Amino acid sequence: MHKQPDRQILISRMDGLRVEGDQVRAREEDLAVEAPCEIRFNGRSYVLLMATPADLECLALGFAISEGIAASPQEVLGVSQGQDKLPGVGPVYWADVSLSPDLARRARARRAAPAATSCGLCGLESFRELGGDIKPVHSSLSVDLEAIQRLFAGMEEGQHIYLRTGAAHAVALGTAQGDLLCLAEDVGRHNALDKSLGMALGQGLDLTQCVCAVSGRISLEMALKAARAGVPVVCSVSAATSLGHQICAEAGVTLIGFARQGRATIYCHPQRVLLRGRPIQAG
Repeated sequence: MHKQPDRQILISRMDGLRVEGDQVRAREEDLAVEAPCEIRFNGRSYVLLMATPADLECLALGFAISEGIAASPQEVLGVSQGQDKLPGVGPVYWADVSLSPDLARRARARRAAPAATSCGLCGLESFRELGGDIKPVHSSLSVDLEAIQRLFAGMEEGQHIYLRTGAAHAVALGTAQGDLLCLAEDVGRHNALDKSLGMALGQGLDLTQCVCAVSGRISLEMALKAARAGVPVVCSVSAATSLGHQICAEAGVTLIGFARQGRATIYCHPQRVLLRGRPIQAG
């Protein structure tokens, strides 16, 4: 299912002026490509995302799981994708997830407005839907903070779009030893998470034995997606929000923020975290 992204369509070049001190010079600048991507279920439009147009089958599979449409990858019968072109917009993309009729009916609600790259809640009918379908995450996984640092180092080395444009988020899934398993970049944090989850699920990986590393903050929507997918440890170089923490605490997900340069903040469920091979304990 996973296809190698075509770097030619992920980065565009534009003329700009670079100002450094008193020096001004004309130069070409790299921009991360952002394009409309429609997620469909059984041919019916569900949501329009603004996304980086690569790994769209993985995006659709991860989205189906992280949004609670399907409970497991076995419930996804297949994913197809395609593209079109709209005047004044350019290339537009779609990914169609094939589900059983019962599951397709679960995805019947249409989202009338495009979901921004920062939005993961558009289309919910009620606040009562927030977090109500999450099952507790059970996992025997434990991870040393040094392994988490290795995972982030591997993620940073693989962020090709970010290194050239500065305009892409990344999400990596790795082992408890810090080995990189999957890496996805996208202009949206939620899209990058869904792509990474879709890559892992497409490879048959057990998400309950994976550590998730994220380049941006852990907000409510990110925590919901990770918990629904069954990821036991979520780490970020940034902070968590109050609702992101609440969801992880209730779902049994270990949440770690500011994981960089030998430091980390463990927000909840520290029993999975080791420091130089020993359980974490406050001094």
